Amino acid sequence: MKKERYSSYCAYIIAIVLMINCRTVWLSIPNLSSKLNIVSYFLLFFVSLLLIGINFSTIKNIKKIIITSIILLLYFFIYLAFKPVEVDQNIKLLIVLLITLWLVQIKGISLPLILEDYSNIIVLVATVSIIMWVLVSILKIITPTSLVPFDWTSSNGFYTFIPTYRYIFFETQNTSVPLIGNVIRNTSIFTEAPMASLNFSLALLIKIFFKGKNIYSKVILIVAILSTFATTGYILLILIFLIKWLDSDKRYFAYKLIFLIPIGIVAIIGIKLLINQRLVYGTESSSLRLDDYRVGFITFLQNPILGTGLGNSESLIKNMDNWRVYLTGLSNSISIIFAQGGLYVGLVYIYAFIKGFFFSFKYKSIDAFMLVLGTLYLFVTTIFPFQYLLFVLLILFTNFDLYLQKDELSKEKVE
Repeated sequence: MKKERYSSYCAYIIAIVLMINCRTVWLSIPNLSSKLNIVSYFLLFFVSLLLIGINFSTIKNIKKIIITSIILLLYFFIYLAFKPVEVDQNIKLLIVLLITLWLVQIKGISLPLILEDYSNIIVLVATVSIIMWVLVSILKIITPTSLVPFDWTSSNGFYTFIPTYRYIFFETQNTSVPLIGNVIRNTSIFTEAPMASLNFSLALLIKIFFKGKNIYSKVILIVAILSTFATTGYILLILIFLIKWLDSDKRYFAYKLIFLIPIGIVAIIGIKLLINQRLVYGTESSSLRLDDYRVGFITFLQNPILGTGLGNSESLIKNMDNWRVYLTGLSNSISIIFAQGGLYVGLVYIYAFIKGFFFSFKYKSIDAFMLVLGTLYLFVTTIFPFQYLLFVLLILFTNFDLYLQKDELSKEKVE
C-alpha cells in the first residue's frame, strides 16, 4: 500500500509540472517565469527518478528501454552536433524525453499513471475555471484581486496587464459573439483560449480512453472547452461525437455512412461559420493562422534536412511579411518542428503518430484511435511543439501495445 501511495504522490507532482509547462500564465509573468521554470524542471527530474525507482521492479522490457534510450540519445546528439542552436535548452528537453520514455512504462488503470493524474488535475482546473468564469467574467459578482504583467502578448518589451483572482484564474482574452456581443473567454490559468482548450481537449481524450464511468469529468471538460470559444476545441468536439456516433451500434454502420453525407455537409458549414466568426469577430484572424503555415513551409524548404536549428525563431521571423512586424508568434506546432528541425526531427514526431495509429488499428481500439487523431489534430493546429505533455503522448503512442494488449486479452476471455 505504501508503494502505491508514494507512487500516486510522485505521479501527481509530475502531472502538475506537465500542466504548468503546457502554457500556463504563470510562465508568462516576468520575475516568476524563470524561477518557476527552474523549480518545475528539477521537480520533474528528481521526482521522476523517485517514481521510476519505486516502480522499477514492475517495468517490463528493461533491455529494450535502455537500448531505445541510447538510440534517442545518439540520434539527437548527432543533430545538436550539426545544429548547435540553444544547446543548453535542447539538452534539457532531451533529458525530459529520456525520462518520459521510462515514465510511460509505469501503468495506471488504463494509461500511464502520470497521464491519468494529469487528466484528473485538469478536471479540477476546469471545474474551478467554469465557476470563476461565470462569477467573475460573466456575472461580475466577484472582482479581480489585482492586475499582473503578462509577456505572452508583449511587444518590444512592453507588457500588457491582465486581471487575476489570486492567481487561480486569469482573464487574458475576449471575443465578440454574434447576437451576444463582447464576451470574456474562459482561459482559466492558461495564456490564451486555444491553450486552455488544448489542455481541456487532451484531458477529455484521456478520459474517453478510461474504462468505467466518468460522465461528470467528461461533461465538465466539454463545458470548459465550449466556454473558451476556441475554434480548435469546437472542431475537436465535432470529431469526437462523430466518431463515437459511427462506432455505436455497428449493425447500422452502413446506414450511418449514408447519413454521414448530410451530417458532413452541415459540419463543414458549421466549421466554416466558426472560422468566419474568428475572421470577423475574433482577436486573432484566420489569415494570420494560415500565414503561419506559409512561413513554416518556406523556412522548411530553405533547410529541409536538418532545419534551421531547434529554438531558432529568427529563421521563421525573417520569412514573415512586413505586416506581421508585431505578430511574430506562430500558432501551430508542425510548422515549428519541420522548419527548425527539418525532416531529421520532424520524422520522429510523424513516426510516433504512425505507430499510434498502427497499434489502434491492430488492437481495434476506437478510443486509442481518437487519442492519436485528436493529438495529431491539435499538433497541426495549436502551438505546443516542445511541451513535456506532448513528449509523454508521443512516447505513449510508440508503446501503445503495453496498454492495448490488456484490452485485447480481456476481450478474448469474455468471448
